[in-house]
Amino acid sequence: MLDRLGLLSKAIMKIEVMYFGRPSEFLLITSERMDIPKAIPTLQHVLDRLRGRGGRWAYELDDSHVMCTVNQAPAVLSACIDKGDEIGIFSRKSIFEM
Repeated sequence: MLDRLGLLSKAIMKIEVMYFGRPSEFLLITSERMDIPKAIPTLQHVLDRLRGRGGRWAYELDDSHVMCTVNQAPAVLSACIDKGDEIGIFSRKSIFEM
């Protein structure tokens, strides 16, 4: 019933995630579009969802060495995310570090 009323699609927002440097090389991806629930409004929640993929995702996107931007501006993990936002993911670690 929710889907027929279009309410389900309103509870989802699309964002673009771009991976740069080490995350791009390590995760073998340069970008992706994600559908996330509007109930996931912060950068921290988006990263937690990506880490939930397990393995290399959990390791590479660890809070201790990830840096992010929202719409090309440096962002803290508590930054709010809105539909259509572009999230940039970078690493403080060199591509040569393990």
